[in-house]
Amino acid sequence: MAISEQRLKQTIKEAMEICQIEKDDPNGSLDKIAGAIAKAVIDELKAAVVTGTCPPNGGPLTLGKIT
Repeated sequence: MAISEQRLKQTIKEAMEICQIEKDDPNGSLDKIAGAIAKAVIDELKAAVVTGTCPPNGGPLTLGKIT
């Protein structure tokens, strides 16, 4: 699966909407939103597809592309 800016944006919006209704613990809400954004970014990075060419002797990736 490729990285999706739209999917990341939607996930962050959903986390913010949930935290907007928090009235009893604003600091807890801040922790929740920070955690949700961190998780969303990590999930998108894990979804990245890396392609490229490696030389036959095991050298570094060349012509690399991340999608």
